[in-house]
Amino acid sequence: MLLAGVAVMTCLGLSGCTGKQILAMRHHPEQPGAAPSGGAVAPAPPFTGPAIAATTDYPKSENAPRPQPPAAFASLKNPISPTPDMLAKGKDIFTADCAICHGAAGMGNGPGGASLTPKPANFTTPIHGKLPDGYWFWRVSEGGQVPPFSASGSAMPPWKTALTEQQRWLVILYEHTFHQ
Repeated sequence: MLLAGVAVMTCLGLSGCTGKQILAMRHHPEQPGAAPSGGAVAPAPPFTGPAIAATTDYPKSENAPRPQPPAAFASLKNPISPTPDMLAKGKDIFTADCAICHGAAGMGNGPGGASLTPKPANFTTPIHGKLPDGYWFWRVSEGGQVPPFSASGSAMPPWKTALTEQQRWLVILYEHTFHQ
């Protein structure tokens, strides 16, 4: 298990690493709703307060407000409507590139994220339903390579070069289905 964790961290540390590459290294199909190897995922406490704040202790606290995105991202809106076809396309991208760490059900319990600190985001938590599109696009585009995420050791790769702008919006559209 330790060797697999080292392999995942090494892959994530390389620029351009994708979930497809991680899957090729360590293929463990995840059953829908399966708990991580350490046990069940505890439900998040109820979310109260703003989704975005100037100061926050996220990612130390899963239920803390998220940091404000840079101005270039703050007002962005997803230009893609949630039609069945667009959601299916987003699901395909999520399954190929994101589920390895975030889990098939978006709970942050994928096998590639088991040894990561901080853990991958659990998209089923109430705060994720309140985050603006610009925040989501910032996180998917820049990954964990920017403050404050880089300071916490986030291993999330930036997807701005691996996925087109449309593909990033499609995966965000699909990620929204986890907290509905």
